Amino acid sequence: MQVVAGLVHLHKELHVVHRDIKPSNLLLTSTGALKISDFGVSGQLTSSVSNCLSWVGTVTYMSPERIKGDQYSFDSDMWSLGLTLVEWDASAAQQPLGFWELLEYIVEEAVPVLPRGDPRFSAELCDFVAKCLVKDARQRATIDVLSKHAFLRTHKGTNLAELLSWAVNAS
Repeated sequence: MQVVAGLVHLHKELHVVHRDIKPSNLLLTSTGALKISDFGVSGQLTSSVSNCLSWVGTVTYMSPERIKGDQYSFDSDMWSLGLTLVEWDASAAQQPLGFWELLEYIVEEAVPVLPRGDPRFSAELCDFVAKCLVKDARQRATIDVLSKHAFLRTHKGTNLAELLSWAVNAS
């Protein structure tokens, strides 16, 4: 919820595409606040319909359109958020991937998913991630759609520190 709120501000107010959303760029404070960090490769767009063409950021979290060298916009951050939520790891592929094989894998292979029916993941979370991880950027959920998603409404006001302490105590 906090990452989505941060992306709403970046995309809607500042017209900034982060271009490097990944776990190591999401910082957690001792009070449970989540902060987006590392704006070194972010780019400002002149309007909400502008597109980027540059190829910067962490390859394993890049959207397919970025890897293919197509124009991209704010929705590429949604792909990266989805991968961050599933903690996608390129080593999950059947064999170690070299750089070019990794790029092809991201563009050509099926997207990673959270397993529906797994008691660790709610149906709402699975749906939220699925809406982020749509290969066709034109069909991918926007930050406006995601900010109103049932998963976020269900957990509105939940403190991340409380969730983490619950998870630690439950295990």
